[in-house]
Amino acid sequence: MLDHILGKPSASVRRAQVLLTVAVTVLLVRRKRAPWGLRWIARWTARRLAHGRRVSLWKAALGWSTALYVIRHMDDLLGLNAPEPLREYYSRSFYRATWIFTALDAGFWTAMSVRPKALRDILSLVFTLYYLVYTDRGVEKVRKVRALVTIDHLRVSWNKGVDNPALRLVRWMHSRPLTVHRRVTVALDSPGLAPVECHVMYAGAEADFARCRRVVLNFPGGGFVSMGPACHSDYLSAWAERTQAVVVSVDYAKAPEYPYPYAIDQCYALYRRLVLSGGKCVGLGDSAGAQQPLRIVMAGDSAGGNITASVMFRILEAPDRLPHPQGIVFIYGNFNVDIRAWMTADETRTLLGAPASVPLDSKASHESLASLVGMRDHMHHESPLAVTNADDGYHNIAANARARPLYLDDRVRVARRRPLDPRKIQTQIQDQITAAAPSSAVGYVPLAMTSTFTYFNDRILSPEMMRAMIIMYIGPNTRPDFRSDYYLSPLVAPDRLLELFPPVYFMCGEKDPMVDETVLFAARIRSAKQKRGASDGSSHGTKSTVTNATTTTATSSSAQFYIGSTDVSEDEDAGGSHSQSQNQNQQYLPRSLRMSGLQHQQQQQRRKKQQEQHYNRASHSSAIRVKLVAGMSHGFMQMYALLPESKRVANLLGDWLDELLLHGHCVAENPANTLPAGHYGLEEVSAADMVHRRGHGLADPLS
Repeated sequence: MLDHILGKPSASVRRAQVLLTVAVTVLLVRRKRAPWGLRWIARWTARRLAHGRRVSLWKAALGWSTALYVIRHMDDLLGLNAPEPLREYYSRSFYRATWIFTALDAGFWTAMSVRPKALRDILSLVFTLYYLVYTDRGVEKVRKVRALVTIDHLRVSWNKGVDNPALRLVRWMHSRPLTVHRRVTVALDSPGLAPVECHVMYAGAEADFARCRRVVLNFPGGGFVSMGPACHSDYLSAWAERTQAVVVSVDYAKAPEYPYPYAIDQCYALYRRLVLSGGKCVGLGDSAGAQQPLRIVMAGDSAGGNITASVMFRILEAPDRLPHPQGIVFIYGNFNVDIRAWMTADETRTLLGAPASVPLDSKASHESLASLVGMRDHMHHESPLAVTNADDGYHNIAANARARPLYLDDRVRVARRRPLDPRKIQTQIQDQITAAAPSSAVGYVPLAMTSTFTYFNDRILSPEMMRAMIIMYIGPNTRPDFRSDYYLSPLVAPDRLLELFPPVYFMCGEKDPMVDETVLFAARIRSAKQKRGASDGSSHGTKSTVTNATTTTATSSSAQFYIGSTDVSEDEDAGGSHSQSQNQNQQYLPRSLRMSGLQHQQQQQRRKKQQEQHYNRASHSSAIRVKLVAGMSHGFMQMYALLPESKRVANLLGDWLDELLLHGHCVAENPANTLPAGHYGLEEVSAADMVHRRGHGLADPLS
């Protein structure tokens, strides 16, 4: 348990914990009187057992239990412990939060069949305390339940923050005060759709509520099957306070009772009713402000992100020609229900930021090639399933006496062909670019797993849960084509729809099983907008900005995106870590791809030139922005009461919403006009940054 409290699994900590337990036991046994907590046992045995015994019963019991504890942890004591796959998986705070959430799931699932409800609520917390202490038992309990998870298990797990009075009190204590917090049932115009309940929140003066014309329309996540607005009330109240806008969170119908596409139809009908009524359906509008149009920003997390994107598709395709929202905010959205293990070559290029039009002897090619193989080179680990080079799980084993790990590419004896020489294949690459074959422009594209399978051991969102949610959401009457049905998988939507999207901001954890979908969906939107701009006769490059004082990199004008990574963690020195990380990058390349790095002077000149090209955020705001939170996986907004970073993320999301509400680009109102070049860049962070941090543990501090 101690390593979970410290936030990082460690055999050394467990070894110290065992030795400390033995030392405390020895001190207790040497005492003549029993400790305060064991005196009742000593008095009970003294009255019932014969006198003259040499060893007290409480001492024998304490010694026996300690001996069993030592035997159970003998592998840690001798340095023969198993590898630690989660050692560098999460940040300390997120790992600590997953420990608590795992114990909560195990405890609530253990007590879920207890009746009556009052007793079940008490026992759920009692079992949770048990699994907090006996962590391994809690992990095993959760693993077995998830292997055959049911809809009841999912709803008990995800609704516990609302159903249990104690957890509901904790959520209330972390919520911001609101002047208006009401539930409104909205009747929908579309036939066959039931009325939908909305939670309306407002933190401004109550007298100003009816006149407010700024609305955040939220579609909360919950795996399509659970979690209404009440489960998200803590950070939604923070949004209401931060933006001074009306937050309307929709309690749409859940699967499996209402399978796909019922929730999409319901949410679109609500958007239509909200726009056409000028907000009167939720209590907005009066004689002074009823004529002013609403400024709406849509937001959705997880499965709610999928529904948000689908509602945007309906808005674009519907004959009603409804006003478009000012912007969209996606929070670890689920954009692809086609669960696959392997990425295509084009997806790998797009994700890793290899620009198809950059020559391999250019400066950018060195960085793109290094980023290309940083994390996705599965051969440069002791295990091909490792997710980091910083500590692949075997570094913490004391019996591992090797000074340097023996990676898989060190064991290769026969290669299929000679290593690629960037200088020799330059002519071939240029010929391929000229022949309009960007898919083969990069000489080396590694075999890469999708993030869904890369983070197979995720403690929040397991593959079993994802499969169960998708099956229940699709329902019994649908056999969709995952590769073409963009209402199920927004990632495969056609460019004709993506090019009309309003400004889109993405937030996701870098260790999220859905992080690839986030970056690829952002890249697809950017590519579609670029193609539209090119067809309208606007030829210009694109720029991107990372909100870090040390990072600003220009990108190519190709459909793919690339931004060099110089981000450092909050624990590292920002001044000198960039060159060190570049050198480490070269060390982690396969031998066939290692190349001499740029001189320090050249790097300084390049960074100076990039700073001169810095794109002025004061006069322009990006149409596409992506923020990946280091060390986080899925669902960190549900950890609002436990995770300090969640509060910072909520504030940042509130700033995004406020920015879109005040200065949102009305792209759809004037589709003939194209946005400036910088609007197509990923401002906050790039896929290359993500891979760089995956490989080296570099953090992305929240601004």
